[in-house]
Amino acid sequence: MENVTYLVCIPKGALYYCANKIQNFLWNKYNLGPLLPELHLTIDAYYYEDAVGLESIKYSIGDILKDIESFEINSNGFSYMPEPYNCITVHIVKDQKLKSIYEYIHISMQERGFKTREFTSEEIVFHISLAGIHGRKWSLAESKNAWRDIR
Repeated sequence: MENVTYLVCIPKGALYYCANKIQNFLWNKYNLGPLLPELHLTIDAYYYEDAVGLESIKYSIGDILKDIESFEINSNGFSYMPEPYNCITVHIVKDQKLKSIYEYIHISMQERGFKTREFTSEEIVFHISLAGIHGRKWSLAESKNAWRDIR
């Protein structure tokens, strides 16, 4: 059986603060659940068969990331992903720095023999999910109302 694990980064500063306030508002207003998921930006996903494969991914990621310095991410607004996701996100600007970091990690993992998602740096849409992916499944009407709330 094939499993998947994700490489994510956790934003800091004003972006995190603002996204967290909006996430709290949505989760409270729409009663999406007792536990807020950690805000994060998914960088890539890796497939593995067993615990040995997962450990190998962790080791390789650690080795690759030691060459990458902290980097800034920027947002230019919100996005709404319709059904089946009904997800509201913070849209992350795909600047050259973020694209090059994604390409470096993605290609490095492929060169080490890992199965990755099939997105190129041009295809991937970077975002931070605020509501809709985790927690209680909400209705299309609720997600549309929430989208109107934050726009």
